[in-house]
Amino acid sequence: MSLSDADRQYLNDAILLAMRGRGQVEPNPMVGCIIVKDSKVVGQGFHERFGAPHAEPNALADAGDKARGATAYVTLEPCCHTQKKTPPCVPALIAAGVKRVVIGCQDPNPQVSGRGMKELSSAGIEVQDADDPRCRQLIAPFIARVVHHRPYITLKWAQSADGRVAGPGGKPIRISNRRSTSLVHTLRAHSDGIMIGIGTAAKDDPLLTARKVSKARPLLRIVLDSDLRLSPDSRLAQTIDLGPVLVFCSKEAAEYSGTRVALAAMGVEICPLSSDGPGRLNLTAALSELGKRGLTHLIVEPGPTLAASFLEQNLTDRVWVIQSEKRVEDASAPAAPKMDCSVATRIELDDDLLLEYLNPKSEVFFHADRSADLLDV
Repeated sequence: MSLSDADRQYLNDAILLAMRGRGQVEPNPMVGCIIVKDSKVVGQGFHERFGAPHAEPNALADAGDKARGATAYVTLEPCCHTQKKTPPCVPALIAAGVKRVVIGCQDPNPQVSGRGMKELSSAGIEVQDADDPRCRQLIAPFIARVVHHRPYITLKWAQSADGRVAGPGGKPIRISNRRSTSLVHTLRAHSDGIMIGIGTAAKDDPLLTARKVSKARPLLRIVLDSDLRLSPDSRLAQTIDLGPVLVFCSKEAAEYSGTRVALAAMGVEICPLSSDGPGRLNLTAALSELGKRGLTHLIVEPGPTLAASFLEQNLTDRVWVIQSEKRVEDASAPAAPKMDCSVATRIELDDDLLLEYLNPKSEVFFHADRSADLLDV
């Protein structure tokens, strides 16, 4: 039986509900659940934070006895495994007496995929898999981690109206406005790691922290530094108390660089990687290492060279470009990369414009929909 227009609308509402968990539930996926009886919503819930109850028990608690004979719309296949922090959701749905469960998409986790639906069907519950691309896009970061063993990657940069990312000769200048900056700090707070190249580290001497926003977990600060040139006097090395710092360097630099001992003594972690050539670390190897560490979301705040490498190697899932009204008007100022895909979302941030691109060539691209990070913007 195909889904009705009402079914798809309830699933859409469940997606919006699920998005409210962004930044709190990771490394779990965002999930929303809406319970409907006699064409009325009688319960709703979403996964609110890691380690807390999942969407289904929250919605069932909201519905109470009204859940019996109702339809549950869940953006992700209900879990049935027990190797986790919370009880499985399938038994809760069965015990509540729901008549029908509409599932947005199957769980990519091999421990669950298909099993949750099978157990519900075995209990006499009608199960429909909507196979909705919007629901898969909702959990794209989760799919990147559990299936492809890497984090979901967002490139972010600000550019002037004439397409420049810095001032004359590459001199750092403020391009975006305060509202845009605040949104970027929220994105940082919702992520597991932030990555830059050594060029940015040397020119800008950034902190790479999430400021003036609440955050659920530490932010790993990462530098791609083939020749291990990060200064022990840099703000990154001097602020280990604000969050861990990881430096990827070449195997040769790790063996011969004189700064390794000094950085390590300050608490900076040094991780040698294979190289693609002089001064060019293997980016795929770096992302694989971050996947092994369990990162779900990675922000890359690149200079033009690093941005071009990520784009050319198809190693990005999402790009945020903050377009300013300001102009630099200097040919020596570095230019921003050119995007070759369509804009998924445009949002005005006072006199800035945020352009969100979802890479259609990404292995975790399913639908060009507004990201959860922009739900309330």
